[in-house]
Amino acid sequence: MSDAPHAHLQALDQPLPADLTGTGQGWFTRYRRYPVFSVPWARLRSLSFGTVALLALAVVVGPSALDEPLDRIPVGGFAQLGMQLLMPLLLGPWLGSRVRALGLPEKREYAALVSAVVATVLAVLAFHQFAAEPMKQRLAELTGAVDASGQRKRVAVAIGVMVRNADEAASAAAVGAPSRMPGPEARLTNAIASIAVSFWLGGGAALWGWRRERAGLAALARERELAQAQAQRREAELRLSVLAAQVEPHFLFNTLAGVRSAIATDPARASEMIDRLVDYLRAAIPRLRSSGGSEASLGGQREIVRAYLGLMAARMPRLRYTITAAPELLAAPCPPLMLISLAENAVKHGAEPKIGPVHIEVTAQRNAAGGLDVTVADDGAGFGASAGGSGIGLTNIHERLREMYGGHAALLLKARAQGGVAATITLPPE
Repeated sequence: MSDAPHAHLQALDQPLPADLTGTGQGWFTRYRRYPVFSVPWARLRSLSFGTVALLALAVVVGPSALDEPLDRIPVGGFAQLGMQLLMPLLLGPWLGSRVRALGLPEKREYAALVSAVVATVLAVLAFHQFAAEPMKQRLAELTGAVDASGQRKRVAVAIGVMVRNADEAASAAAVGAPSRMPGPEARLTNAIASIAVSFWLGGGAALWGWRRERAGLAALARERELAQAQAQRREAELRLSVLAAQVEPHFLFNTLAGVRSAIATDPARASEMIDRLVDYLRAAIPRLRSSGGSEASLGGQREIVRAYLGLMAARMPRLRYTITAAPELLAAPCPPLMLISLAENAVKHGAEPKIGPVHIEVTAQRNAAGGLDVTVADDGAGFGASAGGSGIGLTNIHERLREMYGGHAALLLKARAQGGVAATITLPPE
């Protein structure tokens, strides 16, 4: 069985991205945080609108309930007004949520939602046509608001219009006063108002919200695809920059030239350089070709750096290096290619320009927040000593850390008191 329907329903229950809905929703508009016509949207919207509708009914009913006896209160009219408000408010969003749960294609879903709103309006009209009068008759019998023949005393209820029963209207007409009972024009106006209110409460306005939501989600998806493509491009740039720095022809040529020179004067060092070169290529090439995803660990990145620094030390006997990391940290996630980029930067801009012995130290330790701090420090030439390089490696590290961890990770560079530079990658807890 496919998980697609289940995933679709889960998505409908989740809030929309804040980039689409904003963060300023109050108690009345909090339903807008969820997909239009979803179950949470329908529930919260009905609660917000229903609260306002009930308060409005209380304002309308309250004065009559206090000033008139029960048999003179138009209970049936108020009940009809309540149904006019609550019926579309509950029925329309519920039908819409059933439609969205089907996971229909966009055009078919929109047509089905329009049909649900129209069905809601028709249901309200059908209630007024067929069920309102029996309901008001029954309520009149329960409250005693009936005449001698058992028929209810007819009243007209409208906000802003006086409420009178038929006897009062007849008396007013006998003395020449204008009748306040609704005529044909008023009934037509009330019907149009009923349709408009039912359409709005039943989700008519939400149809435009649905269209805006779909357009907004499509725009966000395009933005995320663009950001992902840019991230992949930067990943490729970093991968190429590291590969070019470590395996480009002049790197191999310089190493082989050093081997050739050492064969005549120091065969043991020449043999060590070849062994180190093999170790480095064996450690680096597979990982440089891999995707370098979440499986990258501190231990794997450390082995690449160890092989690289070993080769550099064989080429430059004045270079020493140490790598310190507790065994329990080796399995910790470490973004690929960042550590080797810092090590290459320390050799190129710190060790090579300096005259005399130079030391590179790689350390990994837990930070105060429980995350990981990985530092590559050298006592080389320091900032500004080398004019070479474009800085693309460090720039890409900054960008990748921001994309992977937001503001919870950083690359920090600082000058050391004893000379050289310390570069630290700070990672958040797992």
